[in-house]
Amino acid sequence: MVIGDGAAAAAAAAAVDRRPLRTTTIRYERQHVHHSIMMPSPKDECNDIELPGHVQTWAQLQHLPIDYLNLVDHPHAHAHAHSGSGIHHYRDHHRPLVHVDAHGNYYTHALDPLKYSVFVILILELLERFSFYGLYMSQTNYLTGSYNENWNANMSSMEAASIISLSTAVAYTVPFVGGMLADSYLGDYKTILLGVCCFYLPGLFVIASSTFPNAWLGTSSFNVTAYKIALLFLWPVGTGTIKAVVNVFGARQYHPILQRSLVESYYVQFYMVINVGAVAGCVVIPVAARSSITMAYSIPFVLLLAALLVFVAGSKRYVDVIPLGRSSSRSRRPQQLQNHGVDQPTFADVAKICALIIPFNIVYGQCPTTFMVQGAVMEPFLGFIEAPSMDILDSVSVLVCGYFVSSYFYPLLARNNIKMGTGYKFALGSAFGACAILWSLLLESMIHNEYARSGGRINVVWQAPSYILIGAGEIFSISTAYEVAFIASPPNQKAFACAFNLFCIGGMPNMVSLLLYRMCKHWFQNSSGSGNIGRIQDYSESHVANYFWVLLGIILSGVVINMLRPVRDWITLVEKRAANASSNSAPATPRFRNKIDAEEKNGEIHPLLKAQRHKRYLSEGLTAQIYRSNTMKAEFSSRNPSSKLSF
Repeated sequence: MVIGDGAAAAAAAAAVDRRPLRTTTIRYERQHVHHSIMMPSPKDECNDIELPGHVQTWAQLQHLPIDYLNLVDHPHAHAHAHSGSGIHHYRDHHRPLVHVDAHGNYYTHALDPLKYSVFVILILELLERFSFYGLYMSQTNYLTGSYNENWNANMSSMEAASIISLSTAVAYTVPFVGGMLADSYLGDYKTILLGVCCFYLPGLFVIASSTFPNAWLGTSSFNVTAYKIALLFLWPVGTGTIKAVVNVFGARQYHPILQRSLVESYYVQFYMVINVGAVAGCVVIPVAARSSITMAYSIPFVLLLAALLVFVAGSKRYVDVIPLGRSSSRSRRPQQLQNHGVDQPTFADVAKICALIIPFNIVYGQCPTTFMVQGAVMEPFLGFIEAPSMDILDSVSVLVCGYFVSSYFYPLLARNNIKMGTGYKFALGSAFGACAILWSLLLESMIHNEYARSGGRINVVWQAPSYILIGAGEIFSISTAYEVAFIASPPNQKAFACAFNLFCIGGMPNMVSLLLYRMCKHWFQNSSGSGNIGRIQDYSESHVANYFWVLLGIILSGVVINMLRPVRDWITLVEKRAANASSNSAPATPRFRNKIDAEEKNGEIHPLLKAQRHKRYLSEGLTAQIYRSNTMKAEFSSRNPSSKLSF
């Protein structure tokens, strides 16, 4: 996932920041001391100064234009920080940074968003992913009766795989709705609450309740109808509604200009949290299910409820961007005007790039389905580690390979001035997926040969390379697509773009898988035509290997398409347009400053008031004054802290 790619982007940003920078001279007139400070791009258009992208300390605030500071207009402040020879008084000591968007909306940001608010969002994501993967990787065994032979849905392996794929397809299609609600109507925070409270938690409750006879679901037989409502509607709609919003909500806690380089680090942390939750869920839930399926499926409900309470408790800390109407038409100005004439990539451009990873994700989606069917006829490792627990290796692979790639592989490329393009990353990720399928084909041969030779089974640990290779492929495919979807998408369509990316990760691939299952279902049957091939005798009579050959052809097509020169050049062009649009976008002028400028232009300010302000300016001195050839801006501060110039 983005572990490797996010860290690489951060390393690339750091490499860019080492280039020679323009120098801004700050003069403190009372001390007659000159300081030179260097600020990286983008520019503040009002002052023609280049702004840093990693503001995290109070010392860095000294060198920022006051339009970016959350200052009070009166001297009696609740919090203050020394700046040069004067004092800046802040409205909120915890949120000293200000951003005014293109529509004049005023937002305040913390110096360290990770410690102030983002960690709460990460807790929600951690426990949500624990709940999702814990259920996701154990559903096949639960529906086929592996956990409880006397109380289950009595489905065949193929029926279970199909219903899980359909549930996953719904989960990765609904993010379109979540993205639209967040961008256009409810905002990120309320959309997350809606998804968790109205769908996710009720779905988990019904699934947990279905594990034992009870009065409201039925005592005589397993209530398949209620279970399907939970599995195909409540649970996937809940996870889908919040899936496209949570990662964007966390990224928006960072100042889009002054903390832009910290967003890459945030995505590294975000996807590490995803994998920690996935690892924990894949280990705890299947193991607990062997002792008690009711207890195992109650854990996700309890933990997600706790996460929701923590998330709500931190509500006053969040930056919740105001939705501004329909994402396709809400902008009050043409997009090119908002970006000073720069041609910014459209949603269609981002969608086409995300679609390039569909072949890889078709293979990635086999982990909880076909890989489970294959692993079900293998001997448990150490007597208790079965196929559902093997998926932990996928997440471990992401963590380990991600660390290796971000710490050694990408830095090695950077030292040799080599940039690995997005097309190459997608192709490399697909190549790892192809290797995983080739290994599964080898396992098919081993399973059939061992049964023919001795009537026995091979150990499930032989599946490990398949999961490890899939995890390595995620670093270059899925992580790259996530970052492209957020960075290259228009500002008013980020949640919707992330929703489409999720659709390409789990929605469309699982729809294709459903079609493939129906077309190839005769390969998942024994000699008598039964689809229940959970026993080695029945599995030996099936032809699952043919299905893996089809998957191999699909994934190899992904390698070839992403390696085509026109495709790679087009992706590079889109990324350059996004970078140019970002570097040329300027913050909007706050509404109060527009009002004052208009008053001065129209002559509405009395000349005596202007003279009085100038007199105070001469008597009180200056703090840092930033000079440029065409404009200047100063933060005025009195020698007497009780007096402060207002304007």
